[in-house]
Amino acid sequence: MTKKLKVGVIGLGSMGSTHLDIYSQISDVEVIAVADSIQSRLDGSSKAEGNISGQARGSVGGLKARKYIDGMELINDPEIELVDICVGTNLHFVFVEAALAKGKHVLVEKPLARTYDEAKKIVQLATNSSSNIMSAMCLRYWPAWVWLKDAIESEVYGKCLSLNCRRQTSPPDGAFYSNHEKCGGALLDLHVHDTDFINYCFGMPRAVFSQGYKGPSGGIDHVVTNYIYEQSMDVPLVSAEGSWTMQDGYGFNMSYTANFENGTACYLLDSEETLKLFRSGHQSEVIELKKGMGYEFEIRSFVDEILSGKESNLVLLNQAAESIAIIEAEQVSIKSCLVVTVKA
Repeated sequence: MTKKLKVGVIGLGSMGSTHLDIYSQISDVEVIAVADSIQSRLDGSSKAEGNISGQARGSVGGLKARKYIDGMELINDPEIELVDICVGTNLHFVFVEAALAKGKHVLVEKPLARTYDEAKKIVQLATNSSSNIMSAMCLRYWPAWVWLKDAIESEVYGKCLSLNCRRQTSPPDGAFYSNHEKCGGALLDLHVHDTDFINYCFGMPRAVFSQGYKGPSGGIDHVVTNYIYEQSMDVPLVSAEGSWTMQDGYGFNMSYTANFENGTACYLLDSEETLKLFRSGHQSEVIELKKGMGYEFEIRSFVDEILSGKESNLVLLNQAAESIAIIEAEQVSIKSCLVVTVKA
C-alpha cells in the first residue's frame, strides 16, 4: 500500500474548506487533523461560504481527523507531515515559523504574510530549512492565467503590448475582513492576486502609481495601479484594479484583457468563465480551458513536489514576498498621490 502524506489543516474558513475538498480527491493524501478557534466549525455545525462557485465544498462532517482548537497543538502533532495554514493573514508568520521549526512541510494561503518584513523572514526560514514550503498564489495555477503566462513567454501572438487585470466583489463577511490591520484590506487580501501575477509574468516593476479609497475594512478597499517598468517602448503597459466595495448582490468577477502584437485575449469569470481570442483576419475564437480551479492545481503540484523529493521552489516563494513589497509601495502611492519606487 502506498504511503499517504499526512496533512493537518489550520483554519476552516472558506479556503480551509476548499483545501479539505481538494485533499479528499487526492489518493495519496490523508487529512489526519484540523484546527480552528471556532468550535462550531470544528464540530461541523457552522460552515464558511466562498465567493466563487466550487469553493468551500469541503466539510469536517464524516472526516476521521483529530480536532484542535489551538493550531499550535496541531503543529506539535508528531504524525503530521504537511501543515496547511489557512488562518488570518496577520497570523501567517507565527504559524509558518512554528511549523518549519518542527520540520513540517508548509502550504500557506495568500498573501504570504501581513508585511514584507515578515515575508522576507519566511523566505529566510525556508532557505535554511529542509522542508518544502509553498505560498498559495492560486492564479499561477488557474488554467486561464496559465494560458496567459504561456502566451506572454512564447510570444505566439507576438509581444505583449498591454495587460489590464480586474477583480471586483462585494465586501466579504466576517470580523477579520472588517479590520484592515489584520487583513490588509482589499489592497492586500484581494488585489495581491493580480499584483503577484504581474510580478510573475514581467518581474518587479521599477515603480507604481496607485489611486484608491477606503472601504468597509477601514483600509484601502478599492485600488487602481499602473505598474511602471523601465522606460522603453518594448515594455508593456500594465495595470490592475481591485475592489471589494461593490454593493450587496454584485457578486464576484475577475478578468483580464491582454493585447499582443497579433492578438487580443479577453478573459472573464463571473457566473460563467470564458476566454476569447481576437486576431485580425480570423474568426474570434473561444479558448477551451482545462477544467478546474487554481486551488486544485496548486495543491496537487505541491503534494507532487513533496512526494517526489523535490526541493522547494524558492523563486516562486521569493516572488510572493516581493509582491507584498509592491503592494506596500502601492499603499504609499495612494497616500501621497505620487509615483513610488518599489524597494525589495
